[in-house]
Amino acid sequence: MKNYDQITEEIRKIAKKILNDKTVDKVIGFGLGTINQEITPLFISKAEGAKKLVFNKNSHMSLAKYLLNYKNEDVAIVAKPCDSRAINTYLSEKIINRNDIKVIGIQGCPGIEGNTACLECEVRNAVISDYDVGEKISKKKTNQLKEEKDFDSLSPEERFKYFRNEFERCTRCYACREACYVCYCKECFTESNQPEWLNKSVSLNENFTYHLMRAMHMAGRCVNCGACELACPEGIDVRALAAKMYNTATEIFDYKVGMDQKQKTLLAEYDVHDSEKGFME
Repeated sequence: MKNYDQITEEIRKIAKKILNDKTVDKVIGFGLGTINQEITPLFISKAEGAKKLVFNKNSHMSLAKYLLNYKNEDVAIVAKPCDSRAINTYLSEKIINRNDIKVIGIQGCPGIEGNTACLECEVRNAVISDYDVGEKISKKKTNQLKEEKDFDSLSPEERFKYFRNEFERCTRCYACREACYVCYCKECFTESNQPEWLNKSVSLNENFTYHLMRAMHMAGRCVNCGACELACPEGIDVRALAAKMYNTATEIFDYKVGMDQKQKTLLAEYDVHDSEKGFME
């Protein structure tokens, strides 16, 4: 497995070449911010700017969502394996055009520091790529979920207590929504006033409504990248519900999101061989 510095050099080399060749007009990648050298999205349109691109243990945000700002433009994007699956989902839903994008896919992703999703990740190679960086690795044995997230072993009362403790801290800043590639609706249900799903005030009941409804919207579409949890300023276990839905889709339907650009979303297709596990089981 190649390290972050090696991957960074390969990204810079490819970005410089495709900008010089006019293959694309812009490269979307990671760069160093002006405050504490934090990682930030970087948009490069000149070849000499390629040297500013980086990839390190803190490159946590999902860049895929930025493609929605450059529809019908020739752009390249640096994609971690989870980001590549997000791109495939956009292609499947016909939100972006494959001919408009070039993917610099990270193979053998070394993971992101502090991202619990990386501990569970079973897809370490980019699933769609025009230019490979890094080095492909064989399927890695995934770590088990933390004990406190084994919700099946908890009673309903224990589950409620866990989520109550988490959601009481939520200020509904919507950082999790903004970080999520799935949340691209022009009008979110949180802002709807006809019907009004949520009151503007922050309360535990409203927080439960927001997080539960968001989890249902993400069913069969979340790639379990962890961007939502890392974006939360309160350190809330935002990913818990989405990860549960992700694992349920895998266990019952043998379905993994975004593995192929022609793959339909889970709730958009029907298979007579699907499990008939009861809803309440």
